[in-house]
Amino acid sequence: MSEWLKARSVIDEMVNQHFESAEYRRIFGVRLTAARQAILDLHYPHYIKSRRDCWAAASAKAPLDVKRAIWEHEKDELIFDERLGSAHLTDDDMAAATAEATLLPGARAAFWAWVHLCSTRSWIEGLMINHATERKNNNDIVSGGGFTHRMAMKKAREIVGSVEKLDPNTQLHMTADIGHSDMFDPVFDKYVRDADTGATVIRAAQDCLALDRAYRGTLGSAMLEL
Repeated sequence: MSEWLKARSVIDEMVNQHFESAEYRRIFGVRLTAARQAILDLHYPHYIKSRRDCWAAASAKAPLDVKRAIWEHEKDELIFDERLGSAHLTDDDMAAATAEATLLPGARAAFWAWVHLCSTRSWIEGLMINHATERKNNNDIVSGGGFTHRMAMKKAREIVGSVEKLDPNTQLHMTADIGHSDMFDPVFDKYVRDADTGATVIRAAQDCLALDRAYRGTLGSAMLEL
């Protein structure tokens, strides 16, 4: 078994256990209302922009072939996705978003921490710090469905009434990160050549998931207060 396959097995187990954390139990346990959904909607465009900042930071130090893979990934997000008929994040989205200063402090801290990690760690750690956020969205990896899929189904049940009534972007992201995470398997298989590098990417995934728990826990706590 390759070193990447060994590391990937550990990371995928971590990703599944992630859904049993107190923070995830909190955010999925609170019933959605219009006011609680508004908290999620307020933070979502800033979260997506943070992801773009983090992918760019990882790309800055990466080898050319990895830069190309990241660029292919980011085209859907920033340029155009044929499935959606637009980019996943547009100038209009950010123009309509509220100022970052209005966000929950814990959320802002998580965004800054993600960028800090991607900017200061090695490129392969930065890549995993981004990649781990998509592995937790991959329905083929997470038993019971990834984060976006579960949250979309929760919104369909508790607010809008059906999956068909969800906005197109949400419907797309219920499955989009299957392909987005699978596309980096060849990159990790090429560059995770030894046990030390395997341990490095595992640690990077742990750090990313810790920040994700902090971010989701902040949102869940604010929702519970309403």
